[in-house]
Amino acid sequence: MNAALHTESDAVARLAAARPMVVDVVPASEISAHHAAGGVSHAGPPIEPERMCPPMRAALGSALWLEGVAETPAAALALVEDGEIPLTTNHDAGGVGPMAGVVNPSMPVWVARDEATGKVAWCPLNEGSGAVLRYGADGPEVLERLIWMKDVLAPELRRALDGAPLDLFDLHVQSIALGDEAHHRTEQGTALTLDALGIEQPEVRAFIAGNGQFFLNLAMLFSKLALDCAADVPGSPVLTAIARNGVEVGIRVSGLGDQWFVGPAALPAPAKLFPGYTPADMNPDLGDSAIVETYGLGALAVAASPISAPSVGLDVHAIDAIDTELRAIAAGESPDIRFPDGRAAILGIDARKVAATRLSPPVHTGIAHKQPGIGQIGGGVTHPPLQAFDLAVQALDAR
Repeated sequence: MNAALHTESDAVARLAAARPMVVDVVPASEISAHHAAGGVSHAGPPIEPERMCPPMRAALGSALWLEGVAETPAAALALVEDGEIPLTTNHDAGGVGPMAGVVNPSMPVWVARDEATGKVAWCPLNEGSGAVLRYGADGPEVLERLIWMKDVLAPELRRALDGAPLDLFDLHVQSIALGDEAHHRTEQGTALTLDALGIEQPEVRAFIAGNGQFFLNLAMLFSKLALDCAADVPGSPVLTAIARNGVEVGIRVSGLGDQWFVGPAALPAPAKLFPGYTPADMNPDLGDSAIVETYGLGALAVAASPISAPSVGLDVHAIDAIDTELRAIAAGESPDIRFPDGRAAILGIDARKVAATRLSPPVHTGIAHKQPGIGQIGGGVTHPPLQAFDLAVQALDAR
């Protein structure tokens, strides 16, 4: 089955062949022309700043205030609204970012390269969970952590990578076999990364070891670069992006390049909320991290990680049935990435199969409070709108 799929689909073959290697950590302005020009980027498909959800607006203002463009976050946000600071999506600037995904020019980002194609992609470093910028939190501890990450964490990571690139493909093969699903559970990937980097600086080592989500951003980077390698195959319905901005969800398919197909963002369902919160507190679907599912991991690999199921509101006894169902929309199966029980991971999503079966791919996600300044309030499962897949298939048929 695998061999047939890989020979019949050039996009799937490219996806299977991608070997992203982390080669550096640099300010976003050193890898992205948009950021070099003083621009800022955000998660999801394009959206005007006035239409952004409150957590994204809060993150945008705070990130630019840290950049020093204005005296307050509100004044910084006004500069974007007035068109004085260029705004684009992370995907259109060559990268990805979790949740609000706001990236300012001086923010440190991982840089990965695929040696066979020379393609590169980037993703910011992971802050941890709870009250963090990507969830719209903007308190003093959030901003102090971001400054520490720029001044201490990033230089230490760069030193660790000097002459010793990080093999993201190998880390995924190992971490999935050990019970991660690479999105909502990344503890094994984090531990493997810490060992591979060989960092000895106590403060940095403790930060990484104490942040089980540290590997998430590397999983996003891996998936983004691999899917970029699978892009631009004429006529191909293989997805190359699922991205959410808290208002809309956008998808891209290989055969239609950088064109976005969008529909409304939904609330997570099921959802596992932290004590004291209710569904009325939830912000709709948010973040670029669905790129992990686009590759075939995350919610599409929940059967590899039974321990992750309860944290997103799923019944652990249902995950095998979920896995069987999801094979109906798979573009292929990985010849290399295996679940602990030996099952092959799904490799890619076929937009035509989604439109035909009416089965939208699930996405494991953190949940942001809809009010700015609070941060993460739980985890859950979301589904991109079928409308986006229908539009993509119609556009493919019109070619």
